[in-house]
Amino acid sequence: MSLFSRAVETRDISATDVFGPAWQSLGRGGAMRQAAVYAAIRYISDQWAQATATVTQTRNGSREIVETPLILSDPSPTLNLWDSRVQFVTELKSRGNAFGLVDDFRRYCQWIPDDFVSVDDSNPLAPKYYVNGRSVSLVQQGGNLVHAREQLRAGTVKGLSPIAAFASSFEWADLARQYGRRWFKQSSMPPAILQAKGSRVDGKVLAEARDDFVEAAAEGKPVALPGEWDYKKITVTPEEAQFLQTIEASATEIAIIFGVPPEEVGGKAGSSRTYSNREMDQTLFRIKNLGGVSGRAEAVGNSLLPFGQQVTYDLSRLERPGLLEYMRSITEQLKNGTLTLAEARHELGRRGIDQTEIEQWQAWYATTKSESESDSTSRVEMPEGGTR
Repeated sequence: MSLFSRAVETRDISATDVFGPAWQSLGRGGAMRQAAVYAAIRYISDQWAQATATVTQTRNGSREIVETPLILSDPSPTLNLWDSRVQFVTELKSRGNAFGLVDDFRRYCQWIPDDFVSVDDSNPLAPKYYVNGRSVSLVQQGGNLVHAREQLRAGTVKGLSPIAAFASSFEWADLARQYGRRWFKQSSMPPAILQAKGSRVDGKVLAEARDDFVEAAAEGKPVALPGEWDYKKITVTPEEAQFLQTIEASATEIAIIFGVPPEEVGGKAGSSRTYSNREMDQTLFRIKNLGGVSGRAEAVGNSLLPFGQQVTYDLSRLERPGLLEYMRSITEQLKNGTLTLAEARHELGRRGIDQTEIEQWQAWYATTKSESESDSTSRVEMPEGGTR
């Protein structure tokens, strides 16, 4: 039996039997139907998937960049790198655990569903892992399984799922969504009321008046009804529309659970929001949330690399400024020697240039540089004092 295949199982009881009828709104079925949950996980996974992986190794007392192995640059036999990273974060954030199977040659690392894995951690110092009923050891122990966790409590090796930890919040959100759906789809509240001023009006007359009113209103024509009638349009009361506020509050709470800016998932962060507030939120999100994802991914990646090598996930590309500030940054690095011309052109996605092209560029720059640039390059302080 392959580790990637699943044997047929027969169960005497279901999750609903154990956890009650609210289970459907707590697990992947209900929670993952929440727009805010999907938006939060998508936002985290799409942001982190843009990280750049760099592998380094200690040589002559310093860390030097080495070639990234395929198990990190192309880890899945069926998915591209982006999809594999998204899959990792989705499992981590929705289930609290991300399990990956690694082949004996350390070529691939394929993420597998949480349902495929069972863990016996009755002895936390020597946990036992099973994939579809087959015993598997961790990579750190020479096996073929890697395990990343979202949050970890003492006495267990399994991560804590945010959906399970805040089950009541997700149930509340799901109930609000279901109520809103029923209200819009099945509400018996009429849009308006036609009321005859007379004390007694035959039912047939009422039906004819209603039909005439609906027909004229549908065609956009003025409505003329015989006799004396009152027309009253019905609006949704604040109490009946409160579920809309409940949905917004639920989205805000879900954003807090997943650590994303509330505005990104349909929530509300409060009044007096400015651009600088939102920009700071993005910076804190990258540090606090994506930094945690990177740490967990690096722990998994380091267990797959040869001894002495380390992987680092760089998220600086998410903080790249506007084009003008970006070019100023490159120019400053060229001036102070922290960046070479070849590295700068590579950073911009451009080919290298030969010596002849460099000389042509210098000749062109000498005739086109601004007055301030010319002054800063021509006035040089001399050791004995003065300038030249």
